[in-house]
This record gives sequence, structure tokens and C-alpha cells, in this order.
Amino acid sequence: MDTIETEFEDIRPYNDSEVPAAIERLLLEPGFRKTINYFFPDVPIEVTEQKLRGIKTVKEFQSQFIAVLVTGIEKMTTKGVVFNGLENIQEGKGYLIVSNHRDIILDSAILNSHLALIGRDTSEIAIGSNLLIFPWITDLVKLNRTFVVKRNLSVKELMVSSMKQSRYIRHTILDRKTSIWIAQREGRTKNGDDKTQGSVLKMFNMAAEGDVVKSLIDLNIVPMTISYEYDPVDVHKVKEQYNKMIDTSFKKNKVDDVTGMREGLSWKKGRVNVTLGKPINDQLAKMPKAPNKNLQYDEIAKLIDKEIYKGYTLYPINYVCADILTGTEQFASHYTDAEHDEAVEYFDQQCQKFEGDIPLQRKMLMQIYANPVFNATGCQMPLKED
Repeated sequence: MDTIETEFEDIRPYNDSEVPAAIERLLLEPGFRKTINYFFPDVPIEVTEQKLRGIKTVKEFQSQFIAVLVTGIEKMTTKGVVFNGLENIQEGKGYLIVSNHRDIILDSAILNSHLALIGRDTSEIAIGSNLLIFPWITDLVKLNRTFVVKRNLSVKELMVSSMKQSRYIRHTILDRKTSIWIAQREGRTKNGDDKTQGSVLKMFNMAAEGDVVKSLIDLNIVPMTISYEYDPVDVHKVKEQYNKMIDTSFKKNKVDDVTGMREGLSWKKGRVNVTLGKPINDQLAKMPKAPNKNLQYDEIAKLIDKEIYKGYTLYPINYVCADILTGTEQFASHYTDAEHDEAVEYFDQQCQKFEGDIPLQRKMLMQIYANPVFNATGCQMPLKED
């Protein structure tokens, strides 16, 4: 292992030589075996064991196991997944795929699984260390080309970790010509209002020298948008936001993260659309120079947001919520009376899972679906007063 690879030893994905041992560890874990039985109920565990033990490389693990698993999840929990924009990423070239983030696991897994099934190079995936709750989850994600973003650090530790992450991203994209998927912000969007964090963009450039814009152009940023008709963890997200509102000391625990991952995989999603936009290099090159770096990053974040919004697939439920929350019918042409009633019935059912201020949580739930409409259309109408 060379000096560069040694530097990233604690965050890098597994390489081919580590695959057999990691698979053996997985097969000994009750949590992993339970997951397999849930998603492959008709396949004897012995058959899966034999298949996994025949896998010797990361590419084989992704194409022969992960892609099959994700395809099964799609069949069980969606009404189909549509991809757009694959022509915007070329083989043999590294891209930084900056995506909105709705589901802990599936946002990146759906993309990579589709790429694997059509024989395209997959991307590496950034994941927060707070989600590596059990050793077997670490093995599973590192087999799936995931590198670790360390969380819950002191200010000093965060600076060191961010610099290493920045170096790793640049090494992976520029030297290894391998793409990386990363969320536009730390953590999932809880309210449907997708906004790129300037701190994430600054991290990209920590290991670079020179001009802000030029350093980002080097990374070939491609905006990605994933749109779920039904957010599988919408109730989970509202409960978390609501608990933080009524108790400022509220903090998630490991059980909450496990629940979020499980529900994201297993609950219904309706239709799903993934759109890869065009690289924003040309737009960055034409961007006026801002008075200072912070303002420059703000403008770049807005550009990425705009491209992500262009990639939205908006469903009837999104437009219904936008109209209900604004007390208008400005988007009524985008849904039928039956689709309106179906959306209202869905929210009636979901609200039965809440405790406390139900009307407030209902509004928070509907905002998850309405905010993409407001962002895509630029609508800034005030919400209807109750």
C-alpha cells in the first residue's frame, strides 16, 4: 500500500483483497442474516451464503449482491424507478455528484445499483460515521465503495478530518478518475427544502490551492436530484423536527438512526425518479467574481440548488400540498379531484402516528411535499393561516 493510500486507511472503502474476509464476517452477524431473510424471504439463507462466498471483488459484490438487493427493494416498495441524464457522466472520468438527500441508504444505492446493472463504473459514496452503528454495517457499506465522513468531533478534530476528506475527494476524482456521490448538506433534508451548505463546498476546496471557482471546476460537479413520490420516512422526519421544537435538548439516538434506515428501505415510496444534471463547469467559469470567498460559495451553492430543482419530478401529492398550504388552487391543473382526495387520505393516515400538536405536525408533514414545488417554481406565497 502506497503512502497516499495509507493516509486514508481509516476512511477508505475496502479493496478487492479485503472482500472475502469481510463477507465471512457479515455471514456471522445475526443482524445481516435477518436483513437478508427479510428482503429475500423465498431464498434459503444457505443459497445466499454460497453466492456471497463466491464473490471475490468489490465490483462483483456490487453487481451480484447489492444491485440485486436494491432491485428487490425497488420491486417491493416502489412503482418503478426512472433514470435521466446518464449521458452526462462519461466512462473513465471522475465526477463529484452532489445530490439532494432524502433517504440514508437508498439515495446513493439506487444510483450505484443501476450503474452496476448496466455495466457502468459506480461511484464511491460518502457516509457519516454516526450511521456505522454496528460493525457489520461498517463491513457492508465499505464493501459497497463507501468512505467515512467522521461526525461528532471537536472543532480542532473537525478541521483535521475535513482536510483529510478534502484530500481524499480530490485524490479519488483527479488521480484515480473515480466518481464520488455526496449529499449537498450534512444529514438528510427533513422538511423537503433542499439547500446546499456552503460548509460542504468549502470542504471540497480545503485541500486545493488558488481560485475558489477553478478548484471546484477541477472536480467536475454534477448535480443529482432524487424524487420520491412518497417519502418513506416522512413521519419519522416530522417527529424528529417536532421533538426538537418542544424540547431544545432533544437528540437522536442510535435507535432512531436504525429505525430511519429500516423504514427507508422497507416502506412504500411510490414512483421514484433520479436525474443527473450536466456538469456545472461552464456555468462556474462564467460566474462573476464575488467580493469575498464566503459570498462566492453562497453563489455557487445557489447555482447547485437551481440545477437540483430543475431535476425534480413533481407528483400530484406535491402540488396538492402546495395548494392546501397556501390556500390557493394555483397548481390545480397538476392533479385531479381523485388525486387530491388520495393525498388528503394519505395525510389523514400518517397523522394517526403522531402525538402532541397534530395540526402543527400535519402542516410540517405537508411541507415536506410542498417545498419542492415552491423551490422548483420560485413560488414564495405565504402559507395560509390556520
